[in-house]
Amino acid sequence: MRRFLIWLGPVVLAVLAAAVTGLLAERLAVSQLLEQAGPRRDIYVEGLRSELARYETLPAVMAYSSTLRQMLAHPQDEALRQQANAYLEQVAEVSGAAAIYAIDPQGTTHAASNWRGPGSFVDMNFAYRPYFRDALTKGYGRFYGIGTTSGAPGYYFARPIPGPDGAVGVVVVKVSLAAMERTWGQAADRVLVRDGHGVTILSSVPDWAFRTLDPLSDGLRERLEATRQYDRIDLRALEVVRGASVVPAAQEEATALRIGGARAPLLLAVSRTVPGTDWTLMLLTDMAPVLHARHLGWGGGAVAVLLLTLATLLVRQRRRTARAERATRAALQQAAHDLEQQVSARTAELVAANSDLQRAQDGLVQAAKLAALGQLATGIAHELNQPLAALRTLSDNAAAFLARGKPDRVTENLTLIGDLTERMARITAQLRGFARRSENRPEAVRLAVAAGNSLALLAEKTRRLGVTVETAIDPALCVRFDPVRLEQVLVNLLGNALDAVNGQPQRWVRLEAARDGGRVRVRVLDSGPGIAAASLPHLFEPFFTTKPPGQGLGLGLVISAGIVQDHGGEIKADNRPEGGAMFTLDLPAHD
Repeated sequence: MRRFLIWLGPVVLAVLAAAVTGLLAERLAVSQLLEQAGPRRDIYVEGLRSELARYETLPAVMAYSSTLRQMLAHPQDEALRQQANAYLEQVAEVSGAAAIYAIDPQGTTHAASNWRGPGSFVDMNFAYRPYFRDALTKGYGRFYGIGTTSGAPGYYFARPIPGPDGAVGVVVVKVSLAAMERTWGQAADRVLVRDGHGVTILSSVPDWAFRTLDPLSDGLRERLEATRQYDRIDLRALEVVRGASVVPAAQEEATALRIGGARAPLLLAVSRTVPGTDWTLMLLTDMAPVLHARHLGWGGGAVAVLLLTLATLLVRQRRRTARAERATRAALQQAAHDLEQQVSARTAELVAANSDLQRAQDGLVQAAKLAALGQLATGIAHELNQPLAALRTLSDNAAAFLARGKPDRVTENLTLIGDLTERMARITAQLRGFARRSENRPEAVRLAVAAGNSLALLAEKTRRLGVTVETAIDPALCVRFDPVRLEQVLVNLLGNALDAVNGQPQRWVRLEAARDGGRVRVRVLDSGPGIAAASLPHLFEPFFTTKPPGQGLGLGLVISAGIVQDHGGEIKADNRPEGGAMFTLDLPAHD
C-alpha cells in the first residue's frame, strides 16, 4: 500500500505535466502557423485586389465615349449600333474583359462586345440586375454573379453614361476571374473567397465553388433568386465541423475547422476582407503539425515528471551523487535559458521581416503600379514560400534534436534559420522600395542604383524566361529625377523587353547609359523581333498594346512617357538595324 501511494503522486504529476506541456506546445505551433500563413494570405488578397483594380476605372473612361452616347441617343440607327458593337468588341479584346455592353435607361442592351456570338447580350434586358439599378441611383455599380445568358461567373463594374438631361444609359464591364482561380489551384495552399452572403465564389478546390460553409436562410435564398445572382445553381452547404478552440484570443480572424466531415483534416483558416468589396478571403493550412506538437508535448511532460521522480529516488539511495546531479540539472536549466533567449531573438527578427512585408503590400494602392505589382506577386510568393517551408522544417528538426540532447545540431539549425530570415528581409525590402508612394521630388539619383533595384524586382521573371541581362552604366552617373518614379519607368521598359525576347532563339536585354553634355542618354535594347512599322506611331497612345489580349491595357508606356516629360525628359522608341527594339530616355544630368 505504501509503495502504491509513493508512485501515485508522480503519476498524477505526470498527467498534469503532460496536459500543460501539450497545451503550451499546441499554442506555440498555432502561433508559428499564423506567422507563416498571414503574409501568404495577404499576397493572395493583394493579387485579387490588383486584378479587380485593373478594370475598375474602365467603365468611367468609357462612359464619355461619343460613340456610345450617339448610339443610345438613336437606338434605332443600325449603323450607329454596328459602330458601337465594333468599338466595344475592340476595347474588350485589348483590355481582356469578358464582356462590355451598353444598356439604355430601361435596362435593354443595344450594343455588346459579344454581339457576333450566339450568346450575344444585344436586345437582352438586365433591369433586374443590382449593378444596373445602383449605377443609375448611386453613380456606380458593382456585382458578382452568374451570367444569365452565358452561364459564366464574373464581376461586373457599371457606370452611368451622362447626357444633357441626365443619364442616357449604363456601360457595364464584366471581368472573369477564372484564370486567377486556376492559378490558385496549382499552388499548395487551399484558398477560398466568400461573398457577403456567405457563398464561396472562388476556390482553389473545385468542389468548394458555389457552396456555403453555413446553410442559407429562406429569406436570403428568395433575395438571391430575385436578382438571379446565382442563376440555376444549387447553393448547397458544405459539411463543416468546427474544431476545438486552439487559436489565441487575439487572432479573431483565425478559426479551426474541418471541411468534408469529422474525418477530414483539421484546417487553420486565416481570413481577411478584400478591400473595396464585401468578400472575405480564407487561407486554410493543414494543422497536422499542431497535433504532432501536442502529442510531443504530452509525451515530453509525462517523461519529464517520471524522470524527475526516478532521479529523486536515486538521490535518496545514492546520496554521494547528489552534488553531481544538482550540477547537471543547473547546466540543463542554463542551456534551456540560453536556447529560449536565442529563439526569442530569432522570433523578433521574423516578426520584423513580416512587418516589412505588410508595409510593402500597403503601398499597392497606387493605380499606376497595380498591373506591374499584380504580375510580380506570383514571383514574390514563390521567393518567400521556399524559405518559409525551410523555416518550418528547420524549426521542427531543432525541437527534435533538443529532445535527443544534441545542442550542436540545434545551433546549426538556428544558424540556417537566421540566414533564411535575412534572405526574406532582402526580398521584402526591394518590393517595399518599389511600391511605396512617391513624393515626386526630383533629386540626384545614381542611375546604376536605380537600374539595380529595377532588375532585382524582375529577377524571378528573368530567371524563368532564361534571359541574359547586361548593364553598362558608370556607377557615378547621376540624373535629376524622383528615385521611385525612375525605377517605375525602368521596370516598365525592362519588363516589356523581357516579354519581347520570350521564345526567341537568342534572349538578351541590355541597359546602357552615357552622358552627353548636360543630358544623359539611357537605352534599353533587346534581341526580340522588333516593333512593327505600323505600330511605332501609336506606341504612346492610351489603350494601344502589341501584347496578346488580357496581358496589358496599353497604359504602361503612356504613364512612363508622362513621368519622363514631368521631369524634363523625353522617351523614344525605334528598331535596331541589326534587329530588336530600342527605347531611348533623354534625361537631365545631375553633377
